[in-house]
Amino acid sequence: MSGHELSEDERAQLVDRLYALLNTANEDCARECRAWFQANWSADYDYDDEDLYGYRVKTHVIVEKMLNSGLMTLDDLRERPTRFFKLCEQACWVDGSVAATLFAGYLIFGGSLVHLGTERHRKWFSEVDSYEIPACFCMTEVGHGSNLRQVGTIATYDPSTEEFIVNTPSWHDAKWAIALLAHNAKLATVMAQLHLPDGSNKGPHSFLVPIRDDEGKPLPGVRIADCDNLIGLNGVGIGGMFLDHVRIPRENLLNRFSDVTPQGEHVSEYGAANALFQAQVSPLMIERLVPFSSSGCKISMVIATRFARTRRQFGKPGESETAVIDYTTHQRRLMRGFADTYALSFMMERLHTEAERFLPAPIPYAIQPATAAYKAYSYETAMRVIGDARECSSVHSFRHRNKIARCYLDIQGFAHAAGDITVLYQYAARILVGNSARRAAADPFLAPTASHDADGGVLEAQQRLLVGRYQELLEFVRTEFRRQAEQHEDIEDAWNEVLTFAVELGRAYAELITHRQFLTVASTAEHEGAAALLRRLCELHGWTTIARNLGWYADREPPGLGLRLRGLEVEQRILSMSRALIDDVDVLIDAFGIPSTMLPDASLMADLPAKFAPEVAPGLAPELVR
Repeated sequence: MSGHELSEDERAQLVDRLYALLNTANEDCARECRAWFQANWSADYDYDDEDLYGYRVKTHVIVEKMLNSGLMTLDDLRERPTRFFKLCEQACWVDGSVAATLFAGYLIFGGSLVHLGTERHRKWFSEVDSYEIPACFCMTEVGHGSNLRQVGTIATYDPSTEEFIVNTPSWHDAKWAIALLAHNAKLATVMAQLHLPDGSNKGPHSFLVPIRDDEGKPLPGVRIADCDNLIGLNGVGIGGMFLDHVRIPRENLLNRFSDVTPQGEHVSEYGAANALFQAQVSPLMIERLVPFSSSGCKISMVIATRFARTRRQFGKPGESETAVIDYTTHQRRLMRGFADTYALSFMMERLHTEAERFLPAPIPYAIQPATAAYKAYSYETAMRVIGDARECSSVHSFRHRNKIARCYLDIQGFAHAAGDITVLYQYAARILVGNSARRAAADPFLAPTASHDADGGVLEAQQRLLVGRYQELLEFVRTEFRRQAEQHEDIEDAWNEVLTFAVELGRAYAELITHRQFLTVASTAEHEGAAALLRRLCELHGWTTIARNLGWYADREPPGLGLRLRGLEVEQRILSMSRALIDDVDVLIDAFGIPSTMLPDASLMADLPAKFAPEVAPGLAPELVR
């Protein structure tokens, strides 16, 4: 039964159950945040072609308003991190720059206080909570992005004054691409190499460094640069920083995992340098759990679908033009996007549920492959989904005021803020290849899925295909890596020989666990209508996933698929399912729960009549007319 055939009460119940499934990690907070936006959002906060500075000012006004709403505190970040994830998801529906500012200034900087600091650092909590102290986290450098072990900034301890001297050796070591730094950050957590008086280097540690005074001027020894106009996220104020022998108190070392005594002795519960490094950076991996990808997909799909209902092009002679949503090509692109969006959302909720179990402790080793591979996969998927949605929205999608253009550009920034996302696939693959059978069995995302497949076994047959590809790639990379290791003196040279296949292994793992989580949700949903709709959507997601590597799968066809794995047959199945599911598109949209006040006009043209009014349209300045 499609959404059109349901009574009003049945439809409302179906939408409510889908909304609950999309927010299982913290449904109450999701509803609380939604109610706040519905009550407090004003058209005055909409972006309207401000210049760069105006864009930044408006972004930070909105962030300050949100942080003073009572929806979130740093103590919540410690105890219920999913509250932040829900707030950040809905902030993304305002604008990517708002979400990125909230993420960088609160989750990452605030998270450094919560997860790397101790009681002596609580004195900053209230001012960070109220946004009285905007702050940033300085990790990335001009010459170092993903390779945190080799950051160039140095913090040398001076026992005579009980201070650290934080210094940038060269412009190559300057902090770069740091959110809030170019606009208003007053305090920074700076990741730097800890050097002791005896000349030893204890590796990267995190230090609190004041960088601006109350008037917003850089403090002595602090040089701040602006990254200027970027491809996206221009409301954040992204910049760089050079520190010239800046002195900070010994207590400004974030000392949860290690400390320096007044005399200059390094103390830590971790004996091995590698173990200490992993402890220092593990809390930062929480950034892999931020739902920018699924949130961006949701609002983009809503905007594109609403536009497709209003936009008319071509049609039968003598009749009204046809709404573009009625064209089968459009239906295929839209419904494929919805299937992928729901898949990303369910997987993200699963990761958030896992996070509630271990935070503020470091991310357990068993789920690190999932957090790394999923982040890369989710952004690859989001760039494709949002790109399709923008293309489905005509030339009007080019305008920033209509949100979808900003969303398309901002997702590029989210995806690559920490470097090339293929590094995350490599990271996941390295763990998967090195896992023993016992460790592999501990991966909660590879646990067998309960079967309630009412579709003739199609969903489980899709799972078997995904499992088979993952296992074959795992065995190939593991075997080839061992072979290469026998031929190379350096193990990293051996790993470099298999990197291309390692990336594919990480991607195959992400595809497998994302589809498996979708299947689990669809199979265990208690609401019959929701379960039936999600099984169909999961099948569509499975087919679009398989279609991307159809040549590989065609030679390994398992029973139960209901068709041959041939290009035309798979594409025909994708098209037929898209055409059938289009009747449910309004239900799928409403289940996202995006307040209408946060959406642009459905036609994306509401302001255009005024632009052409005689008293408004100025034409060209005389000096520009030739």
